[in-house]
Amino acid sequence: MKTSLFGSTGLAMLLFLAAPVWAADETESATAKEMNLALLARIEKLEAELAAVREAVQQSTAIATRAETNATKTAASVIKVKKFASAAADASYAGAPSDSKWHLAGYADVGFVGSNGPNADSFVTGKFNPSFHFQYKDKLIFESELEFLTTSDGKTEIELEYSQVDLFLNDNMTLVMGKFLSPIGQFQERLHPSWINRIQGAPAGFGHDGIQPASDTGFQLRGIIPLAKSKWTYAIAVGNGPRTNSEGGVAFEGVGRDDNRNKSVGGRVGFFPTPYLEIGGSYLTTRVNGYMGPGAPGLILGGPIDARYELWGFDASLTKGALAARVEYLSSNRDMLFSSTLEDPAGILLPELGMEAWYGQVSYRLSKIGDSDFIHKLEPVIRYGEFRISGQNELEEENAQNRLNIGLNYWLSPTIVTKAGLEWRDFTVAGVDSETLYQFQMAYGF
Repeated sequence: MKTSLFGSTGLAMLLFLAAPVWAADETESATAKEMNLALLARIEKLEAELAAVREAVQQSTAIATRAETNATKTAASVIKVKKFASAAADASYAGAPSDSKWHLAGYADVGFVGSNGPNADSFVTGKFNPSFHFQYKDKLIFESELEFLTTSDGKTEIELEYSQVDLFLNDNMTLVMGKFLSPIGQFQERLHPSWINRIQGAPAGFGHDGIQPASDTGFQLRGIIPLAKSKWTYAIAVGNGPRTNSEGGVAFEGVGRDDNRNKSVGGRVGFFPTPYLEIGGSYLTTRVNGYMGPGAPGLILGGPIDARYELWGFDASLTKGALAARVEYLSSNRDMLFSSTLEDPAGILLPELGMEAWYGQVSYRLSKIGDSDFIHKLEPVIRYGEFRISGQNELEEENAQNRLNIGLNYWLSPTIVTKAGLEWRDFTVAGVDSETLYQFQMAYGF
């Protein structure tokens, strides 16, 4: 009985003592199971992410392959186009479009002119002057300017201002052939476009009926001679030259056919001691024939039928910042000759003709005055000039004068300007009344 009791009791005690161990083992087993489940979940997530990355890489590879294929096709197409263009150029001519380019420029203006004299106040349509430039490589440029204007009776006139070929011989020398603006002086060649000219109209003696040649037909050699910090410019011209007109004066427009065998020779030399200061001198010499009007006899007897004509002058310009100052002087002389005129169609001995003109001009842009944008676009200008004529009474009565201009310009843009000004013309011949003009103009360079 003792043994059985002890055995039963011992067994119970063993079971009691082993219970916590069995419980601990079961807890550890559950924890491990949970950890295994978490690990499996994480592995599955990583596998899913890896699969997504693998798919993205496969898609990127496919896109890159398609892009490479498209680029290859595009390159092949470009090569075909180049071959086609090259074949087209070879099959056409040396001046293919790839070697040539063109440019349209020019200017236009409108305005109003009032007067206290006999002329009526008038709105003026001004001019439209398109200029065309065609360039072949870096070898030559063809340039031409047309002028469209409305006459006082409402008709439209078209004039060829110039039409020339510029052949670039080297970096410092150009050969010009055709009808070109005269290089004598500065105003006609450089300043006459209305959007460049600071005052409406030309100075006295420098317009189309003045002393300065407007254009000529022939050729000229022009260029630049650099010398250290200074430079020289030159223009040497040979052309048909001026002609005697129906009023007994001299016409300086380029003509398509000469009326004598003598050619005009002249040009201009300029010196730049600094980039903003230029000093120049001009000279021209030729012979002019007498004018042959409709009523003139075939052979004029009564004096020389041609005469020597000479012109010389100097000019200077200072353009620095907002300041622009200019002065220009020209003097000419034509010997006596026998010529037909409107008043004497059968011919008359014209005396020696002398002409002299000069002007000085100063303008200043108010770009650094105050803080107002309106003030910065204003530009006051003043110009004074004189024109003297001797030996031809009719020309002297019409044109000999002292002229004063004052004006105020407003620049809407670098190439669009409005001008308002006054012009006083004091005619120097007795009996010819002075005149005051009120001027307004808008000019556009393009």
